Amino acid sequence: MTVRAFIVLLVITVIGIALGDHIAKEFAAPGLERTFTVLVIATLIVAPSAWILGRLGWINSGRIDFSRNSQPPRSKGQA
Repeated sequence: MTVRAFIVLLVITVIGIALGDHIAKEFAAPGLERTFTVLVIATLIVAPSAWILGRLGWINSGRIDFSRNSQPPRSKGQA
């Protein structure tokens, strides 16, 4: 995962939770019911976004790489 993808998903998640909370206040009872409603709404927003970022190549192989210049690790025999 690139830093750009991490930041985009973070922003989308915050927006999804805020939107879910705003919608859930209207029809869900406080407590576990409202929490579950927010969870479902946020998931419906974040999951497709993550899928699209994966298709764009911003997310790959389940690794997070925060370095700007990623270099392969050196083998033990070389100095």
